[in-house]
Amino acid sequence: MYRSSPARKYGPLALIAAVQLVVVLIAPSTAPLDGSDTLAGTNFAGAALGTATEGAAPGTVFEDGSSVAADGSIVAADGTVISPPTGAGDTGSPDTGGAPGDPAAAGAPGGAPAAAPGAPGAPAAAGTSGTTAVAAGDTSHCVSGRQFDPKVEFFAPPCAPGKPGATGGNNGGSTSMGVTKDKITVVQYIPDYGTEVNTILKAQGLFYDASAARVSNAAFQTFINKTYQLYGRKVDIKTFQGTCRTVPPDLQCLIPEMNRIVDTFKPYAVFFQTTVCSACYAELARRKVVTFGGAGFSNEFRQDLKPYNYDYGMDSSRMSKLFAQWWCGSLAKKPAAFAGAQNAQQDFRKTTRQLGVVSTNDPDNKTVVQKVLYPALAKCGESVKGHEYFYEQNVATAAQQSQAGTAVMNSPQNPATSVVCLCDPVAPQFSYNASTNNNYWPETLFATNQAMDTDSTGQTYMGDLACPQKRRGCAFDGALGLGQSEKAVPAEQLGGVKVFKASSKERTTLQPAILEIFWQNYNMFASLLQAAGPNLTPQSMMAGAPRLGSRGGGTTGFSRRAFENGELSWTQDVFVTYWTKNKKSAFNGKIGAFTQAYGGKRFGLGQIPKGAPAVPTVDKRG
Repeated sequence: MYRSSPARKYGPLALIAAVQLVVVLIAPSTAPLDGSDTLAGTNFAGAALGTATEGAAPGTVFEDGSSVAADGSIVAADGTVISPPTGAGDTGSPDTGGAPGDPAAAGAPGGAPAAAPGAPGAPAAAGTSGTTAVAAGDTSHCVSGRQFDPKVEFFAPPCAPGKPGATGGNNGGSTSMGVTKDKITVVQYIPDYGTEVNTILKAQGLFYDASAARVSNAAFQTFINKTYQLYGRKVDIKTFQGTCRTVPPDLQCLIPEMNRIVDTFKPYAVFFQTTVCSACYAELARRKVVTFGGAGFSNEFRQDLKPYNYDYGMDSSRMSKLFAQWWCGSLAKKPAAFAGAQNAQQDFRKTTRQLGVVSTNDPDNKTVVQKVLYPALAKCGESVKGHEYFYEQNVATAAQQSQAGTAVMNSPQNPATSVVCLCDPVAPQFSYNASTNNNYWPETLFATNQAMDTDSTGQTYMGDLACPQKRRGCAFDGALGLGQSEKAVPAEQLGGVKVFKASSKERTTLQPAILEIFWQNYNMFASLLQAAGPNLTPQSMMAGAPRLGSRGGGTTGFSRRAFENGELSWTQDVFVTYWTKNKKSAFNGKIGAFTQAYGGKRFGLGQIPKGAPAVPTVDKRG
């Protein structure tokens, strides 16, 4: 059981010699390499749990998560068509948006708007064309099969019939704690990380406080309530300033505070954006409260907390397995070509790679490293051979622990030539400082679902703390690894920025990076509410999750997101990416940016190309 372990997301995990684990478990992704946009179909309007039987009314959602599409076909929870509609003939083309011969197809005179392939009323299995049918109810608000214009937010949910923001109707009323006939209560918990951590977060564009969060929450609440299909209800977001020490987590204070939130607000859900308190999420799950915002958890942890814990990012189990596949297929048993050249007496570029791993001593993190990553490495005969360091989440001892971690990696006999940091964005500041000051220049690797792969974060690794000897170079100069983030775009093109500007006249002190993180969490949550149908419970929300379908991946520039195989982490793939210290960032115009290898193609499990990675050595990156 992982239920009582502590972990997750952009508020730092441990500011120490390194790390928050990012790992991987699960079956190979089947997303097409050029990206996918498969909308698992069901008619959300009027959906109600029923008994699985063919002949049920369109819109019926069965207890196993399958549903009846508008054309009468039975669609499994993963989007697979179990039973085709009676008399089904031609299938529609994903490019046309209409079934051949369908009088209501796009452009047909007098016809209602055609449902997009795979959208509600138009089931489609992943990677296939789907039978296009017209969903019942008003869909005039939908754009390209999405609930709103995907130019605003690429991951806009599939179109759901019915007027967004409408009140009234029979939605079952108080179907769960925090749910009434007209309201869904959500609480955002604002942690206190302390002065040291907040200083680093500000530099990375990831700092937030309760005052700023209230402004963004008001904007996002407005957009959600007028845009998503919530079946007569509106979300009501409360902002709660935490009073407990979060780094390291003071569980004697935090756990009672979680219970105080439940007792005071009786929420349906809590949004807690952090990497440091998996025990907090476990406690909220015990109280039957849905949670989102915690990053770096394992798939096993989320399975234990079902149906109460979600993440828009990738689970650490999947990330770990992806890293093992990349290491075994591209890096193992070859010279450490990406190591630094600063120490002529220890030039790892001429030495066969030996991996070292740094992660927190959080039980969930440590277990994934030892029970998922290591067995996956063993499949190709690889081992860390003692080069592992699990640090305590205590900023007061960060420098001391970073020195200890460096000593473990840079052992007198057989030192690690390549160190993977499974980290939150803050911890590497200390570990890179220690390795530089000890004249230790291994390959700097990462596998991140916690923003280490964003330009604004990478730029801070060029600063005085992480790079104390600039004339000799920085530990991060030659960094490469796996990242879940989307391709960098100018800040004003981020969905979170566009939604905020469209929904608020107030100014926000939040930087675009954290505004985007907040929004991606809220977009996921609101999409899940829509997919759950009117009878909203944690169970119906989990059953509806696969009906959001699969979108992105390949060369789209966006991650592939889908709730598949019973998992509750949304992101499924990664870039192979590397740091280019002299490149101008598309995100903020500053010097220092990531470059995606392989033409910007993303990879799921079993898809990462084998052979030497298509990444230049640091001297050839410009």
